[in-house]
Amino acid sequence: MGRLVGDESVTDRLPRAACYGRTSTSSQGESLETQMGRLRAAAPGAMEFADAGVSGRGVDRPEFDRLLQEVRAGRVDSVTVTKLDRLGRSAQGILEFFNEAEAHDVRVVVLDQAIDTATPAGRMVRTILASVAEFEADLIGERTQEAMDAFKAGTRKTRSGRPVGRPRRLTPALIERIRELRYAQHLPWSVVAQHAGIPAGTARKVGPPPRSETPRVENPPPEFRAPREGP
Repeated sequence: MGRLVGDESVTDRLPRAACYGRTSTSSQGESLETQMGRLRAAAPGAMEFADAGVSGRGVDRPEFDRLLQEVRAGRVDSVTVTKLDRLGRSAQGILEFFNEAEAHDVRVVVLDQAIDTATPAGRMVRTILASVAEFEADLIGERTQEAMDAFKAGTRKTRSGRPVGRPRRLTPALIERIRELRYAQHLPWSVVAQHAGIPAGTARKVGPPPRSETPRVENPPPEFRAPREGP
């Protein structure tokens, strides 16, 4: 055991190897137990971090976040995983981890893909990942724009069936339509909103039509009086 400094030993503060395992929400792939067994054989004595039943796309990976904290604190000098996709499910996400590791002089070893960032070939993987991540981002942006154009054109519907974008303003024609559906046909607000293409909360802001009143004349003509007869 290392010399104690305050509540922490010198040995505990020195950089050391770490390994990370993860299984997704599905039962497919290598079990967490198998992963950790392989990692222990490849990096004996390494600190262990493992997330069970967690998606690589999810943001809630507590053990992965704890590993990142150790990397940023300078308490890790290498990270070993069995597969590249244990670090994330997108090129951008994996690249972000590689960038963190490089910024803190941490070596990354991936067993199945034979990646070792301590070697020139391993460092080349980071360059490839950067290109893939950029291409992936471009594809996502293009697909998103195509989907938005389709929603606006009416050739594709959202899951809720409502149009995308901000709700339309309550134009006089739309107000008249809402009043007809609600107060004349007595349809539920949910149905009225669906027909009007706006949220039910917005539709509810439209009150009933005003009561019919006799039109008021702003400037009535002067009252006619017959001329007075003389004496």
